Amino acid sequence: MRALRTQLDIFEHDPARLAKANRVAAETALIDVQFTATERQERHDYYLGEALRLEALARQCHRAPVRRRRTATQTGATAR
Repeated sequence: MRALRTQLDIFEHDPARLAKANRVAAETALIDVQFTATERQERHDYYLGEALRLEALARQCHRAPVRRRRTATQTGATAR
């Protein structure tokens, strides 16, 4: 069975932690000497975009779940 990109481990792949790592990678990309200035800027922009996407995902994950309202007739297993 092949793991899909969307099937990440919730403990190993925390969006907030991944966003922080991408921000560090973005700053590192600006000073990597093995790339040209254009490539450094492109890499920085990519990592920064990923960080923003993951931060938005982290905010969405931390929202409180919507509670379902209970109807007046739901009192037991056989209630009608």
